[in-house]
Amino acid sequence: MTKKYILAIDQGTTGTKVLLVNEKTQIIDSAYRTHKQYYPEPSWIEHHPEEIWTALLEAVQEVMSKNNVQSTEIKSVGIANQGETCLAWQNDTGEPLYPAIVWSCLRTEDIVNEWEKEGAWKQQIYEKTGLHIDSYFSATKFKWLIDNVKDVNEQLEKGNATLATLDSWLINKMTGGKSYVTDASTASRTLLYNIHDEKWDKEILDYLNIKDAYLPEILNTIDDFGRTDPTVFCGIDAPIQVSLVDQPAALYGHLCLEKGEIKTTYGTGCFVYLNAGQSPTLNKDSSLLSSVTWKKDGESTFSLDGSIYSAGAAVEWGKNSLGFYESIDELQKWSMEWFEQEAFHSDVKFIPALSGIGTPYWNSDARGLFIGMNTKTNKKDMTKSILEGIAHRVADVIEELQKESGENVKFIKVDGKLTVNPYLMQFQANVLNIPVKVSQTVETTGLGVAYLAGERLGWWTPEELVNLNNTQETVYKPKITLEEKDQIRNEWKKIIATIDHLYN
Repeated sequence: MTKKYILAIDQGTTGTKVLLVNEKTQIIDSAYRTHKQYYPEPSWIEHHPEEIWTALLEAVQEVMSKNNVQSTEIKSVGIANQGETCLAWQNDTGEPLYPAIVWSCLRTEDIVNEWEKEGAWKQQIYEKTGLHIDSYFSATKFKWLIDNVKDVNEQLEKGNATLATLDSWLINKMTGGKSYVTDASTASRTLLYNIHDEKWDKEILDYLNIKDAYLPEILNTIDDFGRTDPTVFCGIDAPIQVSLVDQPAALYGHLCLEKGEIKTTYGTGCFVYLNAGQSPTLNKDSSLLSSVTWKKDGESTFSLDGSIYSAGAAVEWGKNSLGFYESIDELQKWSMEWFEQEAFHSDVKFIPALSGIGTPYWNSDARGLFIGMNTKTNKKDMTKSILEGIAHRVADVIEELQKESGENVKFIKVDGKLTVNPYLMQFQANVLNIPVKVSQTVETTGLGVAYLAGERLGWWTPEELVNLNNTQETVYKPKITLEEKDQIRNEWKKIIATIDHLYN
């Protein structure tokens, strides 16, 4: 009997993972490769796209060779991408004209500030795109590339270059230069996509001096993105049938398919998504984002979401730059001690605003802050405050989501590397006063891609997926009283107000 597989690609901020998934929704194996982060100036963050391409090919080759998979057994390829990270490349060669500018890069703050000064635009942008004017999104990065990189400007003017998010370039590479496409979920994170008209917005493009001819075609999340070229993509000749942003992919991987269901991913940053159903939720005073989560058969599902820029990044910073702990293993040991002691109130507080502060405050100028230290404070206290600060920031976003959506969130599903930390997960349950469900399947993003690809292949339906899902979960339930929770949260909000005052 011929074996059949889906190749699900999860291309993230720090690395690329490739999953091999069979007709029974089982992950047969996976392979992972990291790539470097480049910091040419303070607050500037870049990736070298060719390094990501090499990492992808190596991961694909590894997972296939380890499992004796023939190229003809790959029936569909899908990809999840970083979202807002973008680049420009030359069409005839596929060569990047400049490194990819990462979603968390702050180089475009001057462009953002100028744009925001024109008061009418601020509300118009939110009404058109569901997003706020911020350097987080791709639009100002595109403009920076046009205005500051001579090669980009010249090649675009000649019609020989494309501006796009990283998914589009990888699909272009996989298809041997034949496809110039993206999907609606990714387009809706650029700040250029009108979520009502479901196309690039001409007014915004004109303001930023970006021509729609520079940008890729927008497809459904499940669609025909082209076929992989076997001469460049590990001998594989298969359709690329799924492409979407990694956070919506994780939402699908958690099978949060009903309105009101919510998940949080704890990665380099934290990303909280609530399934908002078939219409965008827009409130003119909102601090939340409303974007396309996925688009199937021409119908969009929307989400409300919020972002915390520094989560895993703050944990790595505590190790590499401050030397609080020698390794993540040491951090885990301490965390288990704190978890077992159930000591949930710390004098030291930390605001993890290492790259600005996102939802619901949206202050790119804000910076991290330790507060509450005394002569007895040690590195363990400060380490503990980093974990608690991450949990508080997630609570900030979820409280806002509940208030704005009117949904009474009964639990959250979580994924990402930091979810293995027992103290962080328990503290998260405490400050939310709801259970936190940690999936034992860590590959929710890649699984979301595979689930969507399997639907396209006719291997299963969404209803069958929900019924088949027997994923085991570790559940953290609140261990403090509501009064204790309110006290801890009120202390936090006073400190956040101080940050807001300092950096405004």
